[in-house]
Amino acid sequence: MADFPATARVVIIGGGAVGTSGLYHLAKAGWTDCVLLEKNELTAGSTWHAAGNVPTFSTSWSVMNMQRYSTELYVRLGAEVDYPMNYHQTGSIRLGHSRERMQEFERAKGMGLYQGMDLEIMAADEIKARYPFIETHDLQGALYDPNDGDIDPAQLTQALAKGARDMGAQILRFTPATGVRRESGEWVVETEKGEIRCEYVVNAAGYYAQRVGEWFKPYGGRTVPMMVMSHQYMLTDEIPELEAWSREQGHKLPLLRDVDSSYYLRQEKYGLNLGPYERNCKAHWVQPNDPMPEDFSFQLYPDDLERLEWYIEDAMARVPLLGTGGVNKVINGPIPYAPDGLPLIGPMPGVPNAFEACVFTFGIAQG
Repeated sequence: MADFPATARVVIIGGGAVGTSGLYHLAKAGWTDCVLLEKNELTAGSTWHAAGNVPTFSTSWSVMNMQRYSTELYVRLGAEVDYPMNYHQTGSIRLGHSRERMQEFERAKGMGLYQGMDLEIMAADEIKARYPFIETHDLQGALYDPNDGDIDPAQLTQALAKGARDMGAQILRFTPATGVRRESGEWVVETEKGEIRCEYVVNAAGYYAQRVGEWFKPYGGRTVPMMVMSHQYMLTDEIPELEAWSREQGHKLPLLRDVDSSYYLRQEKYGLNLGPYERNCKAHWVQPNDPMPEDFSFQLYPDDLERLEWYIEDAMARVPLLGTGGVNKVINGPIPYAPDGLPLIGPMPGVPNAFEACVFTFGIAQG
């Protein structure tokens, strides 16, 4: 290939929302001599099937700050890079079942206010004014975030990619990295199309991050602490009452989160999107009879709705309108998880000039 780069300052492995964001921000900082390698098409990993929720809430100052920055970036990104994006800032209502949960919300509100966010504590009898279809009799209150919302993950990734390319960075699709080696104080990233000599390497390989991380073990690396879990969400048919309300109000319902029951419920056009995080969750690609495939691009797992039965029933009791819409589609795809649920960001432990930007369980919100 005549245009295949022999050298770069940075090589990023992985072309999801996180990898393209890394490339975009490097280029914006003046590091335009950077290359992103994607084994398939951009978004081929967890990004393409992500629900696209963009919350700011966290009990961690740094994570909240990162997610707050994402919401602010996404508002202006389309205009900055001249790429159309569907970003809906609907606000969100996070339900509190107990006084202890409300105390957690008070603490998060304090952090958010200090970061310039307009978070609001709501009494239980105030929730219906923003979400008229909800049952509130057993709630203590809620946390309202006006900046919460959802975004199209594919549009987000393509916008970041366009911005990076326009500034001079390079993206090589259908160019899987096959290994790395250290030579004369530099990294050599091996691909099926040739080798790229570079100063820095970034592992942004999503649910393949552990496999990529193994390449760095001879140079002081360790096994990336992560597991691949399946996350299911279901989309309903359009619901006439919801359509009538939305047309009358001129906007969508706020995104509803019930952290104690463990699900989110979001309006999707004139239907609903229910995404539970079940306690009887399922890991993949850890047993000999379930090996990790060489390429799992744009693929999904079979539906497994029995695991979600309790959560679906609980959500229907909370929002009875959910029970009036038939199931239109079920998405069941792989999501990487670290033991503490937080992403791995920063220098790769023990390895010179190698960085991690991987295991983003909430990669769209933290991109």
